[in-house]
Amino acid sequence: METIENSEIDLLFAERCATEKAKPFFRQLMSHSRRGHLCLKSDERIEADNIVEGRNDLVCPTAPIVHEEGRYYLQRNWVLETTIIHHLQRLLRARPDYVVDPQSLLISPQLNLRQAEAVRHTMNHSLTVVTGGPGTGKTFTAGHIIQALQQALLPTVSHLSVKIAAPTGKAADRLAQTIAPTDRLKIESLTLHRMLSLQPGRNRLFEKRFIQADLIVVDEASMIDASLFAHLLAAIPSGSRLILLGDADQLPPIDGGGVFADLAERIAIHLETCHRTKEENIQNIYEAARIGDVNPLYTILEPFPKELIEWVEPVLGPLIFDARPSPVELFERFDRFRLISPLRKGPFGVDTMNEAILRRQQQKLSLGQWWAAPIILTNNDSSLELYNGSPGIVIGQYRGGTIPNGSEEAVLADGRSFLLNQLPGYEIAFALSVHKSQGSEYQQVVCCLPQGSEEFAREALYTAVTRAKISVRIVGDRATLEAMVVARSRQENGLQERMKAFL
Repeated sequence: METIENSEIDLLFAERCATEKAKPFFRQLMSHSRRGHLCLKSDERIEADNIVEGRNDLVCPTAPIVHEEGRYYLQRNWVLETTIIHHLQRLLRARPDYVVDPQSLLISPQLNLRQAEAVRHTMNHSLTVVTGGPGTGKTFTAGHIIQALQQALLPTVSHLSVKIAAPTGKAADRLAQTIAPTDRLKIESLTLHRMLSLQPGRNRLFEKRFIQADLIVVDEASMIDASLFAHLLAAIPSGSRLILLGDADQLPPIDGGGVFADLAERIAIHLETCHRTKEENIQNIYEAARIGDVNPLYTILEPFPKELIEWVEPVLGPLIFDARPSPVELFERFDRFRLISPLRKGPFGVDTMNEAILRRQQQKLSLGQWWAAPIILTNNDSSLELYNGSPGIVIGQYRGGTIPNGSEEAVLADGRSFLLNQLPGYEIAFALSVHKSQGSEYQQVVCCLPQGSEEFAREALYTAVTRAKISVRIVGDRATLEAMVVARSRQENGLQERMKAFL
């Protein structure tokens, strides 16, 4: 079986194998795949030597294109989807090793009916999927599930092992901090790649390496692409419990598949009551972005200012100090505000805005003064336990020249400190892309929608505005906002049709 990074090799191989008659259709299939779709649905039957009929088992097809009931797949995508289906069936049929009578549980009065349902469901099922919008208590509910299992099982079981994971370290740590480990309750928080021991280009799909834990909780599951989902489900041993948490209305994963949205539609427990904020206005904005109602969004829309950086400076507050600033205070301050944009390039792209804020900061610095900026890690270094998506702060004392120069101090959210040039990769993060903002929340958000943002569709807008806890503003023009609200970025696959066979 191929490694998880081999999609381009598949595409090139399949293109060489395509007959002249099938090439137009095949190019359409390749284009569809590159946009994150697992399959191309078509009522037309394409006859070609390099197309084979799919099977329900996990035998790898012998041709680069697979056909199954009106769906055409590149071979790799069909194998990933079939692996997901196979292990979904296995986990939905399996019983956890230690079943608990849900009626015997003492459910906390802090939980609403849907949250209590999720707790009871986990007691005697191997797979539980919980979805809901911002502040609906997904993390809170998972914490109560762990507490309920602990109370129910530890009188008869010697210990309980829990692994908490997410695509980013910050999301995993946020959930882990809600539960206090004990001598008999072992909790480990780590990124999803680290939990699965995945290294790009090196891991085969059918290695049968199981996660050793009684309960595995995965947060921000909407960010997980099809390849990572296949590895995750295959790594859950029968007898363990898996809980998937996420918001099905957020952006689909960058590398495609859209698996969580389909699971949420078929088997999830939906949490609906928002606890993040009591402000009715911002809850209305969340819902408007989710369902595509543009009228409430007009109320927070304003044109781009001539000088965006000057416009946001009062919100950012002072970034220059006469003495070394406190990292704790800086984390608290930087969590109050973020610029978020779907685009990286252009006048109001993330890279441009970060560079402009940093250069303006540099122009104001005098020798010996201190400066600070938020950062986000962009690569992994397992030897240093540094992982993509983890937030941090860079703190430096100005000695002249361009900032940063690599010798500054980088402080991570867990308190560890490194030289900036020791990090495996980082970005300045006054502004974040919508994708990188997932899993985070800020008191205030300014959502920048330059022309071109409409390509990212309604899910990007929803993800951006729901990062805000207290207030959100949109800067852009009406035409871009209206086009974004109408467009959808749901990724095509065959999961819904294939799940009907066993649900």
